[in-house]
Amino acid sequence: MQGFFKDSFKLPTILALGALLQTVVITVLPARYALIPLILLLGQAIINTILQARTPKDNAFTLDVIPGRVTAQLPSRTSGAFGSKPAAQPLVVFHLGVRFNHPLGLLGPGAKEIGDHFTAMIKELENRRDEFGMLKLTTWRGVERSSNNTLMTIAYFRDVAGLNKFAHDKVHRDGWDWYQRFAKKEGNSNIGIFHETFVTRPGDYETIYVDCPPTLLGAANVKINGDDAEKESKAEGETWVRPLVSANHSALRSQQGRMGTSLPFEAGMDMY
Repeated sequence: MQGFFKDSFKLPTILALGALLQTVVITVLPARYALIPLILLLGQAIINTILQARTPKDNAFTLDVIPGRVTAQLPSRTSGAFGSKPAAQPLVVFHLGVRFNHPLGLLGPGAKEIGDHFTAMIKELENRRDEFGMLKLTTWRGVERSSNNTLMTIAYFRDVAGLNKFAHDKVHRDGWDWYQRFAKKEGNSNIGIFHETFVTRPGDYETIYVDCPPTLLGAANVKINGDDAEKESKAEGETWVRPLVSANHSALRSQQGRMGTSLPFEAGMDMY
């Protein structure tokens, strides 16, 4: 929410707040010291930019970037193998979002409460991901409007049953019940919520990531429950596999191939 809070304000508002803060500093500190905070912040920004530009392989902008082309393929839950057919398993894509219609955005009525409920739901999904069949979730901000007032969580599930189990879980019911009470109050239309569910059959989806860090489905971690993994997990902890494989394989170079309508996999895929 911290980044969303910052991005909810327009540039004139941010400049005005900065000017107000500087005015307070000038009032409190002697004139010769009033510019010190500004100089320190500006100097830090300049130094960080120079260091990042001179060391492109070792900064926050390139952290975990995988060079080249990769694609996400779900491994078997029992063996951890990717099999011989791309996009062989079904997939559920779920969008859950909140929209702040009040001019104060996150400072508006009910914003803190709905934010707390969303945070609790995300935490519960992360902690019980295997129970719900949740593969990955990530939060994005809508920028199609100048108000920057929409947040959306994208979650991937193995099946609708897991998604429905989460929908009927207490943490989600608590959030939904709170919103229903809030929305029934007269004039409380300043918070909107929405969700979308897409159920894809095997072969009806594909992914490609070029020079990106693990992103969206590619950033998932899949728990392996096979016999060998179970034995290993007792001694070394749970076994999780990231679903990224090289898209330079002949079967994965095209969209048709990644949807399983072209050549089958061969042994020896490069996994990331």
